[in-house]
Amino acid sequence: MKHLFRLLPLALLFGTPALAQGGGAPVGWLKLSADLPLRGRWTLYSEVESRQSSAQLGAQQLGRLGLRLHVAPSFSLSTGYVLAANELGPADGPRVPEHRFYQEVILADVKGPVRASHRLRAEERWLRPLPEAAFRFAPRLRYQLRLVVPLHSGGLLPVGSAYVVVADELFASLGKQAGRSFLEENRASAGLGYRFSPLATIELAYLHQTQSAGNLGFALARNAVQLSVAVAAPSHLSLVRR
Repeated sequence: MKHLFRLLPLALLFGTPALAQGGGAPVGWLKLSADLPLRGRWTLYSEVESRQSSAQLGAQQLGRLGLRLHVAPSFSLSTGYVLAANELGPADGPRVPEHRFYQEVILADVKGPVRASHRLRAEERWLRPLPEAAFRFAPRLRYQLRLVVPLHSGGLLPVGSAYVVVADELFASLGKQAGRSFLEENRASAGLGYRFSPLATIELAYLHQTQSAGNLGFALARNAVQLSVAVAAPSHLSLVRR
């Protein structure tokens, strides 16, 4: 339990901007993911997400499918494809498709009282700003820091144990379509997780998202309660990699 108090400064660091920037009442986010073995060090990663709209930001549904190479227990490389449906406007607006290819590198500390993960992801995106508009190319970079603190004695995470999770992710626009802000988005979250089987974990977290409004000159915000369920093969299970 003493490790929980070590994480309180981080929680306050992430939480203070969230309170200051607003975002309205929290909405629901659901994330389901699986990382299952193929052959050797390769796994097949799949993910589906559903994000409700808020007063300022539209809803989004997406599916991800990729290949992951586990170079070492603490190092992996991934690539894959994402298909998303984006709602234009905060509520009941038209939906437009989005196509992405991505590549990512993850460095993770999978043992110890505080387990840290660093994820760097490059995305090549094709977006439609309006339903009748042509697709435009909008690449970006994402960096996520994720910390997991086991609440079980000895810093272990056996089946039936809980943990604290804190994360922050920055999004940086690239190319001519970047707009006014290089840093286009930030997502900060904190919550609790539970390992309910050798293969699966569940997490409930409070998330605050801020997003640049481009030429409008201000940031849009959304608060969310995220439920995340992850399944992975035992030989590749790492709670800090999500």
